[in-house]
Amino acid sequence: MKISLDSKNKLIKKAENISLFFKDKYIDDFEIYISASIDNEIEVYNKSVESLSHSDTSGVGIRIFKDKKAGYAWINSFEDSKIKDCIDKAVLNARASGADEYNGIPQEKESRYVLNKNIENFLYSESFNEYSVDKKINMLKYVEEISRKKDKRIIGVDSLSYSDSLYETVILNSSGFKRSLLQTSSFIFLNLIARKDDDTSTGFGFSYGRDPGSFNLEDVAEEAVKRSTMLLGARKIKSKSSTIILDPITASQFLGVIASAVTADAVQKGKSLFKGKINERIFDIDLNIYDNGIMEDGFSSKPFDAEGINKGKTTVFEKGILKTYLYDCYTARKDNKQSTGNASRASYRIPPTVGISNFYIEPGKKDVSEIISRIDEGFYVIDVIGMHSGANPVSGDLSVGAKGVLIKNGSIDDPVKEVTIASDLMSFCKKIECIGNDLKFFPSGGFIGSPSIVIRDIAISGN
Repeated sequence: MKISLDSKNKLIKKAENISLFFKDKYIDDFEIYISASIDNEIEVYNKSVESLSHSDTSGVGIRIFKDKKAGYAWINSFEDSKIKDCIDKAVLNARASGADEYNGIPQEKESRYVLNKNIENFLYSESFNEYSVDKKINMLKYVEEISRKKDKRIIGVDSLSYSDSLYETVILNSSGFKRSLLQTSSFIFLNLIARKDDDTSTGFGFSYGRDPGSFNLEDVAEEAVKRSTMLLGARKIKSKSSTIILDPITASQFLGVIASAVTADAVQKGKSLFKGKINERIFDIDLNIYDNGIMEDGFSSKPFDAEGINKGKTTVFEKGILKTYLYDCYTARKDNKQSTGNASRASYRIPPTVGISNFYIEPGKKDVSEIISRIDEGFYVIDVIGMHSGANPVSGDLSVGAKGVLIKNGSIDDPVKEVTIASDLMSFCKKIECIGNDLKFFPSGGFIGSPSIVIRDIAISGN
């Protein structure tokens, strides 16, 4: 199924036709969720196309409610007979499930935000379809070429890829909600290999936008060159406690652990160290963290979430104090709150769950160079290993591998590898003493952003 602006209303019509099949089904409420996408991926190696793939997928997810029981089923076909069978399976699944007083179709009054229609203007690029496959390939070849020229220590490309997506989603439910959304996205990723003597190192750069024209290819190449060369000659160091600086990408990975722990679903299931800590000070400094679903340049921005509830800018931490969890309608009902518009779906194959949108730390005012200049002795971290297994959002235990460079007398010094950062998340948060002005986002389970972060007195395990 091809998606374009000319056919934007076709999926709405399909949803309307599907809704007619619910007559005489003896259910209380229903929801129809349709998504369709065209996805492209290109990989280039040594100026030659290594792989090129194209996919065109679409499907529908059916959610029904009867006597406070919920059922879900999905199908990747729009044939009437198969749609009817999918609805019947959703009904059977509801009958087999247990009743839950918090189940039900979302209602408009359950949202804490007013609909922001203007955000739709920033989600789709008219220029997206102007880029041919050849144009995208040439763009990748150009990035490879300029990367090799920037530093003689660059000996090769580990990976160089481009991906994009043109996708539409439609939600129609029995409470009267009926909306569609059309979006485009493009992403480029470069990972370089650098060598000095017998030592090799890799480093990456990336960019994203609503179309390839939004990329700054020079910046992508420069970032990959910098990250791959600055760790050449890295050595081990002795164990010690030290001030550390997390660069924006590394800080975003730590922030992702916090993001997963402030979803109401995790809290209500006892899987979060932030359970019962609303209105408690978590950070010693006046740090603000937002989940902004209507940020103009946010890759997870939408006017409404995956169940049709309005999105907005949610202040999660204000001046270091935890102010709210992130809610969809189900979890909000359990806490007698309004939804923050954080229902999320990976595809039509699964029902909505709580997730983040554009989750970020508000940047400070200091340049990272100024921050480094004021540190007598420290460790500037530019890469962490084992974040998913080494950071536990339930217990708060934190132990991850790290690479970076030492800081001595306010200047960048020797590169360091094979060290471990050990702490617990609550202490980690308390020890943050400064944040930079270099906010950068990283697409990972949502759109997570952070500036550079300075953390005092962290245990670093080495030799």
